[in-house]
Amino acid sequence: MLAPHPPTPPPDSRPEPPRRRADLTVLGQIEAQARTRITLTVPSNAIDPDTPPTLLPMVDFRLHVMRAPGHVRDRAWRHLAETARAHRGDWNLYALGVAYPKLRTQANKLTAYLAPGPAAQAHYTLAIEFLFALHRLDLTTPQLFPRLTDAAYTHASGRKRQHPPPIYDLDALPDDRIPRAEYGNPEHDAHLNDANQETVHDVLDRLVAHTDTRLGRQTISDTQATLIRRTYLNGETIRAVAADLHLSEPSASKQRTRAATTIAKLLGRHGLTEPTPTRPATRHHPPEQR
Repeated sequence: MLAPHPPTPPPDSRPEPPRRRADLTVLGQIEAQARTRITLTVPSNAIDPDTPPTLLPMVDFRLHVMRAPGHVRDRAWRHLAETARAHRGDWNLYALGVAYPKLRTQANKLTAYLAPGPAAQAHYTLAIEFLFALHRLDLTTPQLFPRLTDAAYTHASGRKRQHPPPIYDLDALPDDRIPRAEYGNPEHDAHLNDANQETVHDVLDRLVAHTDTRLGRQTISDTQATLIRRTYLNGETIRAVAADLHLSEPSASKQRTRAATTIAKLLGRHGLTEPTPTRPATRHHPPEQR
């Protein structure tokens, strides 16, 4: 006996699109609350005067900002931050929902090897630090959103709390443990005077020039050279130099580290660190007549 044929579906019925897998992490739950619970909107012409005035809920605002050019993105986040500072409450939740994609990426880095309990705490900390940055940072400088998320990640990851490497007092070491140079007086060699200070700058300039022309794989940009020169050689703080270069402090630190690594590799090349010596002219004497 033949099996009954299954009923034919109506012609206008289509399979439902697959539902998005729910993010059950702390940040995912925050984003779900911002998406489903709050009804706040932002007028689009407050962000970009050239667009038609439409009301943007959180998800629409997020899509609008993600697709916008840099100056429009800065204006959007400046408007949202000023509104959150003025009204707080659900506007903080609105801002967290807009920042969710970037914060979730940062949370993945923080929690890759953590147990569920510490991982959840890391999510809470990242969200809290983002709100602190939203209410604390200067809103007038460019690249506002990267500065907000960088500040949140810097504090949540504990990079600010890392202790500097120990510095040993050479005067307190026994004589047999004091490092000595193979030649000359080590104290005199280590003394930084005006002459070798200028030589250090010359070496840096020579490395930058060579990497720009000969070693394209290890190029040191002008920004990286400025970071090395002003922080390592001139003794300025990374925060002050980063502000002058319109960079976030974590971004400036990464660029300086990358340049320092390149320079460390190049210092082993004698031809790059030492100027080409000029040989004195030699006189050729005719053989003596016997």
